[in-house]
Amino acid sequence: MRYQSNRPKRQFLAGVRCPKCQALDAVVQITVVTPEPDEYIECTQCDHSERRPDPDAISAKNHLEDQLTRDAMTTGTSGTVKFKT
Repeated sequence: MRYQSNRPKRQFLAGVRCPKCQALDAVVQITVVTPEPDEYIECTQCDHSERRPDPDAISAKNHLEDQLTRDAMTTGTSGTVKFKT
């Protein structure tokens, strides 16, 4: 996961005077940002990245697999069908 700081970002403003003390080149612009949490994996070699799957989709897939297993147990069948060409 990439590091996301919620610290205020400071950007130096060249040639700007302070409105109060008139100091030149002493002013920074501050941007306060609260990042949205975002988590994903990323390869440092090829830059491929993938987001975490949706929990509802994972739950639905697991439920379907569990149902198939239960159906196979009641009929007494199980296994994998492989087709040869």
